[in-house]
Amino acid sequence: MTRNVSVYGTDHLHVVDLTTKLRDAGAHVRAVVATEDKIGPWLASQFPEARTDDPFGNDIDLVVSAAIPSERAQLAIDAMEAGKDVVMDKPGAVAIEHVDALEDAAKRTGRHFTIIFAERLGSAAMMRAYAMARDGAVGDVLHTVGLGPHKLSLDHRPEWFFDPARYGGILVDIGSHQVDQFLAFTGSHDADVVGATVRAHPEHPGLQVLGEMLLSSATATGYARVDYFTPAALKGWGEVRFTVVGTEGFLEVRVLDETVRIVDGTRDETFAGAEERVTWPDEVLRGISSAAMEHACAVSRICLRVQAAARMEDSSSG
Repeated sequence: MTRNVSVYGTDHLHVVDLTTKLRDAGAHVRAVVATEDKIGPWLASQFPEARTDDPFGNDIDLVVSAAIPSERAQLAIDAMEAGKDVVMDKPGAVAIEHVDALEDAAKRTGRHFTIIFAERLGSAAMMRAYAMARDGAVGDVLHTVGLGPHKLSLDHRPEWFFDPARYGGILVDIGSHQVDQFLAFTGSHDADVVGATVRAHPEHPGLQVLGEMLLSSATATGYARVDYFTPAALKGWGEVRFTVVGTEGFLEVRVLDETVRIVDGTRDETFAGAEERVTWPDEVLRGISSAAMEHACAVSRICLRVQAAARMEDSSSG
């Protein structure tokens, strides 16, 4: 079982959640190597026994990273070449050649990597809905709708957040959650891009603030919208919602209050998702599977195709 962890790449706050969840599952954090001057030093202070260098030391089994998105793939390749498995924040890659290089490195080294899509894997309600859908609670899944609104918080964003070459574009970055959800809930391994659009910030043209996509697989279709228009009055960073339409009913997930609603021919019930355990940290510590790695690559490739196909909408009224 993987136990000894290093943190390398602290440019996104998600690194805190990844690290603490692994710690709570039984991992020992041996190193925290900061790559910026705020999140990393604070996280290191929470693990005073961890060193602040040598993330690929002989005592390390697993490297955790939330580096600048354009740098994550190379960091993961370096870790695998050093004999470590890797857990990355989304997105794991911002170019197709990055995905190819990740796959090649995994084959060459025999190590594994995965991407944690926290809107699904980190939500008890999502995990409960996923279990229900895969058990056939709403029949065959025909369609999904994924909504991923976020607060913009411009004053707190780093420089790389305004450069699509570094963060990947909105449909690669936060849109990766919705692609992950579509593949997982429909049981698909790939999807075609039917259509996509993006809208840029009127004062920061490199920053995309709204994106939408329509996907189609062999068995289902799915629509998703991601944006940075969540109003300040909302408690939390955004109200993620996800709907699954099946041949026998539908499921609706609200991540903000961790609830799952199911409606079928005989019932209309709402469940508290908190009864379902979030299991990804335990699964990662037991060893990253080839299936998890293949899923991460499939999501990345679809997101990159979606972003490339997206039509830019006029942002003058935004």
